[in-house]
Amino acid sequence: MSGRRTEKLPEPGTIESIADGVMKVALPLPGKPTIINVYLVDLRNGEWALIDTGTALPPSLEAFQMALKQEGIDPKRVQHVLATHHHPDHFGASEHLQKEADARIYMHPEERALIHFMSEMDPLAMFEHVRRHGIPVPKEPPAPSSPGDSWSEGFKPAPTTDHELQDGETLSIGQRDFKVIHTPGHTGGHCCFLIQDTGTFVVGDHLLPRITPHIGVFAGGPENPLGDFIASQEKCGALQDVTLVGPAHGATYADHTHRARQLIDHHEYRMREMLDFVKKRPANAFEVASDSFRWVFEGDPEVQRFNRGAAVMETIAHLNLLEARNHVTSHDQDGIIYFHPA
Repeated sequence: MSGRRTEKLPEPGTIESIADGVMKVALPLPGKPTIINVYLVDLRNGEWALIDTGTALPPSLEAFQMALKQEGIDPKRVQHVLATHHHPDHFGASEHLQKEADARIYMHPEERALIHFMSEMDPLAMFEHVRRHGIPVPKEPPAPSSPGDSWSEGFKPAPTTDHELQDGETLSIGQRDFKVIHTPGHTGGHCCFLIQDTGTFVVGDHLLPRITPHIGVFAGGPENPLGDFIASQEKCGALQDVTLVGPAHGATYADHTHRARQLIDHHEYRMREMLDFVKKRPANAFEVASDSFRWVFEGDPEVQRFNRGAAVMETIAHLNLLEARNHVTSHDQDGIIYFHPA
């Protein structure tokens, strides 16, 4: 939740060559961010690979078809789908592509497990999770709803995975090689792909140029995703053969090492802020978030309900990492979790 600068966004359906045989396609999203970049890769054997898919909503499907038509690409030749992670804007149209072109699906096994977990999770577990971290909620839980309800029409994931991604492996598809970099944090199985002959690093939500991806602790864990995210940034920052970064949101850019360090420093600074807050008095995550994300909590509670919830989940991630580093400890007081200096 950092970064407020704006940039001119491409029109949905815009397709742009960013490297030899690598094209960035802008697809529309129903909320913010309003655009997701997916990446078409010419496999030089008559087939194409697609990294991420956009949603299954008609505007996104139509924009993708428009981009293919503009380049004279037969949709049935898009026969390989590489998923950075399972979120609806990245994997929502995968079932459509699997049916359209009999496409093979490449995904980390943790992401498949998360799809099952989210579809089966008891909504009351999340209600209890937010209550224990101090979010004011009614005594009686609201009517149960699926976590994916707001995306229900846009999230049509392919039901099977053809190849389970492994960290460090090289996928040789057609005449291109993709090195898989497992980057847990934003999700447990998030992966980036280095197209080795061009040095193009397609990073999903991991190395965004202007904002940080959401790193939160939800019911069911994991408990320390921010620790994973920072370790993944260190890992990516050390890569030697990157010439261009292709993010899911925002423009392409060149210096992956600098951006990885910026993201690490951002979260380290925020943790120091939160530690300073709990040094004054024991506090729950909602109270800490109200201080660290003031701009979210100053608005109308109904308008900002989603953003407030996201801010608290991010705050838990920062506090849990502080606890893992032995800077804070936590205790249960009347069913609410409070943090204080170690």
